[in-house]
Formats: sequence, structure tokens, C-alpha cells
Amino acid sequence: MPAPTAPPVLLEAGAAVGETARQLTRLGRGDHVCLVYERPEEHVAALVPYIRQGLERGERCVYVVDEHGVGEVAATLRAHGVETERARARGALVFLSQREAFLRGGRFEPDEMIAYFRRVEQESLAAGFTGVCATGEMSWALGPEPSREELLRYETLLNCYLPGSRAMANCQYHRSRFSPEVIRDVLRAHPRVILGDEVHENLFYETPEMLLGEESAARRVEWMVRQLKRVREAERKLVMMGMRLSEQAEENGRLYQEAREAVRARDEFLSVASHELKTPLTPLRLKLQGLKREAEGNEGELVPRERVVRAAQGAEQQLRKLAVLVDALLDVSRLTQGKLALTWEELDVTEVVWEVVERFEQQAEKAGSEVEVVAEREVVGRWDRLRLEQVVTNLLSNALKYGAGRPVHVTVAEERGRAVLVVRDEGIGIGPEHQQRIFGKFERAVSGRHYGGLGLGLYITRQIVQALGGSIEVESEPGRGATFRVVLPRTTPSPLGRGPG
Repeated sequence: MPAPTAPPVLLEAGAAVGETARQLTRLGRGDHVCLVYERPEEHVAALVPYIRQGLERGERCVYVVDEHGVGEVAATLRAHGVETERARARGALVFLSQREAFLRGGRFEPDEMIAYFRRVEQESLAAGFTGVCATGEMSWALGPEPSREELLRYETLLNCYLPGSRAMANCQYHRSRFSPEVIRDVLRAHPRVILGDEVHENLFYETPEMLLGEESAARRVEWMVRQLKRVREAERKLVMMGMRLSEQAEENGRLYQEAREAVRARDEFLSVASHELKTPLTPLRLKLQGLKREAEGNEGELVPRERVVRAAQGAEQQLRKLAVLVDALLDVSRLTQGKLALTWEELDVTEVVWEVVERFEQQAEKAGSEVEVVAEREVVGRWDRLRLEQVVTNLLSNALKYGAGRPVHVTVAEERGRAVLVVRDEGIGIGPEHQQRIFGKFERAVSGRHYGGLGLGLYITRQIVQALGGSIEVESEPGRGATFRVVLPRTTPSPLGRGPG
């Protein structure tokens, strides 16, 4: 099972303020970043994930070192999980000395260095790599005593070259090896800066035109305004991120409560189902065991016919109860899979209601409830007889169960070309907070300890009614009974409006 994906707002927050490796994932092609560090730990924390991520993206990683630094850098990468030898063997990781790279002519030439960078990118793409991930300790690459003007020009030229290219560069500056004036210029020349374990959007970055002194006063003002707005925008993003995280937390809390409620409903259903399935099985087993003992104890004589018939009738009654429970579970499975088959035929709702009411005579008498039917004439339409009987059966069974021994009223009528079935009891009623929940799977408004059933009847009823193109509603008050109203179109609904199945 795949690991759950964090919400985008959390991923964004994690990339912005997480560990160095996670923050570096925000860098990509065209980026120009400088690493300004003082301690070796800071250097390694930024260097290793930078190289690792470049290799994972299929880029050629180019590291400029001095003649004595290859072994040390390779060992550091290897010690932190980078497969250095394998990467070098396939040309994905290349170490270059300052002489092999930028200082072939013996001195620092910014334009030649950019030209060399361009050749490395072209050769890497031709070799099948997706781009170039370049880095190097600038005190090694620049040679002895480069002028600040040359350094600034080089970084400025990189800012002109990298955007739109398939390369990125990470220029490393150790503060003890460069003067404050050089570090100041470095911070002016890089859009992003790595300090310690943080990747910063550089508010002090100046465009190439600004660095080369080619910008006008008006453009300088625009830059200053943009920088001020960037600060405000960053603050606004933090506020919005906090709000989104708060909303996400509320949503997660809601989902958690829903999950807990679903687990509770499932556990209650399993408990009730176990009890309900055992209810008909226990008397069935006892009747059959009693009949068996009587047959074995008669010493070859036949068991009286009346005794066998009574046992068979009792067994048949319990099997019918068991069949009802199993059918309910099968219906839920079909509904969940969208496989509720319907057989459409012309029939009379009034006729169906009377047939179902007759079957409930004994149950109504046992419950002490009289079933009153008001159906003045035929209400004919096209429906599925079995499923329509199931709707009437579930509603009538529900009314007798919760009707508290009082009369149950069933009405069939025609309203505006539609069939209307109303089943009303005068029993315990349903609180307003439960009136939508009772149509859910395994839901009930009262404890299953006092009332039998799987808590599936109303769920199945609503699904069938919707499949027939109709609707079902309930009106009730605690202690004043409940009224269920089913409205069905008298013609076969279109496939788009047919609901499940």
C-alpha cells in the first residue's frame, strides 16, 4: 500500500523550512546560488544533498577542485551515501582542477569561464544527461588574487547565462578565505544564498545591469520598491500558510472523527450482525437436536407426525429469518459495487402494498399494532416488483418494530402523475439529529441492544428508491412517531437518473 501523500500546504512548508536537503529541492535548472559558510559541517550539509539530487535528476555533476582536493571531496561524498565511484565511471560525476577548467590560460578570464561553462553543458546534453549541476570552492577555481571587479563580472555573467539554460551553479565561499568586501559583492550577485542550514531568497540580490552600473535611477527605485514588496509578500505568505495549515488541521480533525465514527459503526454492526445471525440459528439447532434425541430415544418407533411437522415449521421459520439477514447483506454488497439489477414491469403499487401487509399479519398481531391501509384506487406504473416489495417490507417492518404497539398507517396515492407511498407509526419517533443519519449504512437512531436488525433496512430502502428514480423523506419528533414518504415516477427513469445499478 503506498504511503499517504502529505497535503500540498505541508509539502510547501516542509520544503521552505525543513532540513537543508529538503530546502535544496526548491532549486533547479537556471538557478544561481552561493554557499557562504564558516564551519565544515555547514559545507558538507549543503554539498552532499546538492550533488545527490543532481545525480538523481540525471544531470552531470561537475565539481571544480584544486589538484589535491579530489580524494578528500570524493571520500566525503562516499561517506554520506553517494555512490562516487559508480557515478564517476559513467561520467555522471566529474572532478575538474582549476587548470583543467577555468584557468587554462593561467589567469582568471570571466568571459572564457562562461564560454567553458557553455561547452560543458552542450557536451553533457550530447552525452545523454538532462543538464549540468555545477559547484566548486571559488578560492580554488579563481586562482591567486582575482580582482573584485573580475569576480563580480563573472557572477554577473552567470546571472545572464543560467536563466533559460539546463544548468545550475552553486558557488562556494568560505568566509575566512575572502575579505568582507568580496563576500558583500557575492551576496549582491546571487539570487539565492545558502547560509548555515538555510536556503534564503536573497533580498540583496542586484540585477546584472545594476551590478555593472548600467541601470538608471528610476530602475534603481523600482528595484527598491520590489524588494520592499517582497518582504511584505513573504510575510503575507507566512500568514496564508498559517491559515491554510489551520484549515488543514480542522479538515484532518473532521476526517479523523469521521473515521472514528465509521469504525464505531462497523464494530457495532459486527456485534449486531453476530447476534442477529445467531438468533435464528440457535432455536433451529435446538429444534433439530430435540427431534434427533426423540428419534433416537423411541427405540425404532416412528416419531409422531405432529411432532415432526412442528419442528419442520419452526425450522422453516428460523431459516426465513436467516435468509432475510443474508439477503440484506448481499444487497449491501451489490449496492456498494453498483450491481443492483432491476427488472422493469407494469404493476400496481396498491396491490403490492396489500400483499405485503397480508404477509405481516402475524408479526403485526404479535407487536400489538393494527395496520391500517388507505388506498382508494390503483396506482399503476413501471417498477421492479421485487424491489418495490422490499421497500414496502422494510418500511412496514420498521414501523412495527418502533411503533410501540400502536397503529401503523399505510397510504397509497397519486399526486401530479407520481406514486406516493406513506408509512406512519405512532411510536418512539426519531430526533432531528438522527433523521439523515438513519439512511446511512449500519446506522440506527436507537441502540441495537433494545431493537433487533442489522441497521441496513433504511439504507437499502433509500438506495432502491433512488434506483427507481424516486425519493424518500422522513418527518418525526421524539415520542410522536415517524412518517416515511416515498415518491416514485410512474415511468422508467432515464439511465442518467436511475441511481445505483
